[in-house]
Amino acid sequence: MTKKERALAAMKFKTVDRIPTMYRGVIPFSKRLMDYLKIGDPDDPILLPRNHKKLLNKIGADLWTCGPRQYFSNFFPKYIGPELDYLDQAYFCTMEIKAQIEYIEKYDYSYLVYASNPLSEYDDPEKVDGFLTKRINFFDYKNCVNQQISNGKFGPYFNNKTAYEIFSYESFKNSDDDIISIGDVMNYPFILCSYLRGMDNFLLDMVGNIKMAEAIVNEVCEFLLEFNRRLLNETTINADVYSAWDDVASQESLMFSPVLFKKYFLPYWKKIISMAKSKGLIFSWHCCGNINEVLPMMIDAGIDVFDVVQTSAKDMEIEKFHKRFGKNVCINGAIDVQKLLIDKKPKDIREEVKKIKELWGLEGGAIIGPSHEILPETPIENVLAIYEAF
Repeated sequence: MTKKERALAAMKFKTVDRIPTMYRGVIPFSKRLMDYLKIGDPDDPILLPRNHKKLLNKIGADLWTCGPRQYFSNFFPKYIGPELDYLDQAYFCTMEIKAQIEYIEKYDYSYLVYASNPLSEYDDPEKVDGFLTKRINFFDYKNCVNQQISNGKFGPYFNNKTAYEIFSYESFKNSDDDIISIGDVMNYPFILCSYLRGMDNFLLDMVGNIKMAEAIVNEVCEFLLEFNRRLLNETTINADVYSAWDDVASQESLMFSPVLFKKYFLPYWKKIISMAKSKGLIFSWHCCGNINEVLPMMIDAGIDVFDVVQTSAKDMEIEKFHKRFGKNVCINGAIDVQKLLIDKKPKDIREEVKKIKELWGLEGGAIIGPSHEILPETPIENVLAIYEAF
């Protein structure tokens, strides 16, 4: 089987020649791993895109994913709205949710922290109407751009001509290695509500300021559904997977009751999943934490792939997860990045992989890899142990 055939078969619970594997790591770790394996020039400004397939081949991984999407072959609508100072890769800035850059000098690693909540001071639910929906024409749904370069406003490689060629749709569409995904933006209803209103405010709204909560949820979901309806109907990208995420859980439990999830957000997910699957797309959903109370609802709604499987979260041990959900949704991840990959030894990682292989077998339903992006301080030998187990 080709890498693509193997991964797609697993997502569809079809027999595989071996369980497919995936890799994902933050840029500082990925560069350190490439240096260790003597792949490419460490000073190359496009080291990762130029050599990412060499890295996958060297360690023995099939895919490079990030959350529910394919890291290098994910596309979403180009932003064509009013000029902004910057564009973040989740498009939150297009909704007046501003961010600030945080920098970890030790690892030469930068990331965004979202620092404003434009609806935090609203006291009249009627004022929420139109806040997002007036922006629906800020995006070119026919012209989808690679998430790594977008429209020249953000992305680590946006000013490099060679990177543009590497990231073009043409470079992926006939590949036996690459799965193409669309989405990953404008499909996070709870997170968007909480970023617009402020997390504490919105959680309180859901139980004590019902009219405001309903106004925000209705505005968010109306906008997200129309955004995705246009994307799915107008895109020229022939994708394999539709990617979505919404972090509704902590490591202990859901961040709010399953009753509230069912009331406020499940109707949206049923609609968006139906829309994506009507186009023949596999639906991949990402959520960190203890998702035991919400995942059955999402499986019933029709998701195909569940991304993360955070086994370090409460009651999320891999044996328990397999017993509850192993026959109902394909997993993508399951090798814990918080404790297992950082604190344990290579033999422990190989034992964990062996356990997962024995649980799932060759009947599909599993793609094994890090549960999230590998952290900078992770021992390289522990990561290599994942793939040595195959």
